[in-house]
Amino acid sequence: MAQIAPFRGLRYNAEKIRDLNEVFIPPYDVISPEEQDLFHQTSPYNMVHLELGKAAPQDTAEENPHTRAARYLNTWQTERVLVREEIPCIYYYELEYSMSPDLRRIRYGFICALRLEDFDSGRVRPHERTFQNVKDERLQLMLSCHANLSPIFSLFGDAGGSVDAVLRDAREEFPVINFQDRHGMNHRVWRVSEPSALRRAAHLMEEKTIFIADGHHRYETSLNYRSIRRDQAGRTPTDRSHEYVMMYLTNMNDEGLTILPTHRMLRNLNGIETDAFLESARRFFRVDRFEAEGEGERRWVEALRKGAAEQRNVVGFCRKGDRFLYAFQADRKAVSGCLARMGIPRVMHRLDVVVLDQVILRGILGLSDAFLADERNIHFKHDLKEALESLRGGLYQAAFFINPTRIDQVEEVAGSGLIMPHKSTYFYPKVGSGLTIRLLDGEDGCI
Repeated sequence: MAQIAPFRGLRYNAEKIRDLNEVFIPPYDVISPEEQDLFHQTSPYNMVHLELGKAAPQDTAEENPHTRAARYLNTWQTERVLVREEIPCIYYYELEYSMSPDLRRIRYGFICALRLEDFDSGRVRPHERTFQNVKDERLQLMLSCHANLSPIFSLFGDAGGSVDAVLRDAREEFPVINFQDRHGMNHRVWRVSEPSALRRAAHLMEEKTIFIADGHHRYETSLNYRSIRRDQAGRTPTDRSHEYVMMYLTNMNDEGLTILPTHRMLRNLNGIETDAFLESARRFFRVDRFEAEGEGERRWVEALRKGAAEQRNVVGFCRKGDRFLYAFQADRKAVSGCLARMGIPRVMHRLDVVVLDQVILRGILGLSDAFLADERNIHFKHDLKEALESLRGGLYQAAFFINPTRIDQVEEVAGSGLIMPHKSTYFYPKVGSGLTIRLLDGEDGCI
């Protein structure tokens, strides 16, 4: 069962930090070097100093971005830039954002402490693979700061919305956080501390399975941190702060939940000719061709969208300098046969990202794991128009375009204990850093 608990969050003091835009940042793994520089310059109290500090040539094992983050975290508390809640609470969180000038959505969720579970328990399920070097770096930061600096983004099923209703009805009258970020998103956070509501929400969550949406590296890092702390204690404690992790939870049935596509932008494709590639692709796909401008581009986009609406595998393709756009309409029998020969479980066969990753990139183009893991060769974009402009501007040799993975597909794959390819999902908006911190000092009140 999923065990949630309130905790004594550490938050920015409104008397010290008037505008949370000065300190609030996206998750560390989507911050570009240019944004990292900008955030460092914005405020000496910006969360980037904790989450993604800059390395210096003279850094040592005793003085480095991780040790500096720990020092900043302690200093900011001493200066009362960060203040801790007097009593444990759960944070009810409304995030309002725009998908277009005419379409705004609100995603409802809450930030709590969740008892850590090993994946083999089936209570918490991942859907993407992780990389050891990232987990090693995050563990060093966690061992320095002894804190959850940002919440992991996860999902649970609740068709009736009962958990949300309990917390919404019990929230305090006024939000403790209310600001619009630099992207025009409105963040509103209320405390929920009424004991009966907390007990009711915890009871309702006991039957839920948790699906990690974003933050797989941080979750696995928290498991590793827990193991270290257990070893240090010489036993396996049940009620210690390292047994929990800070998590943002939202109902996967929430209409405000959005998954964006993740298009693949490729470089360093040596010796690949478009005609030969298209001929090979026709063994598995019907290849439709569209003019790359005006009405042709509009019809191409419509072909991709129609594939999503009809739940068919459709992959878009374009090469730099080509006057045509292509839509690969999957021959379901041929594609499924190819994936079966590759040893891919049947539940994965209907995912556009798997068809692209396995049949096209690895099968037809013969790209290796090492090639696809090298950031010099592949970049990812979520906006189709931006991706096309980058390709036409000569930044990439070729691009593949896919529809977003559906939430029911995430649930089905994760529920089967399987892992999707890297960058299979992009839950939007991501949950940023700067709303609350959870200290792992045994005094967070979550037990």
